[in-house]
Amino acid sequence: MNLSTVKFSGALPARRVNEIAARIEKAQQAVKFAREEANGAEITDRKTGAAIFGYLFR
Repeated sequence: MNLSTVKFSGALPARRVNEIAARIEKAQQAVKFAREEANGAEITDRKTGAAIFGYLFR
């Protein structure tokens, strides 16, 4: 019986990294706009954070 070892670095393919980076940039632009519009209104709803995290890493 021949056994082999498979190594996994955990690194993401460049295409996937670029997709996530584009989403992060888009989210940053949205946050900047929202901050300008809301003049410092604070968001404390956990659903909002989960939605943002889900958007970035879908």
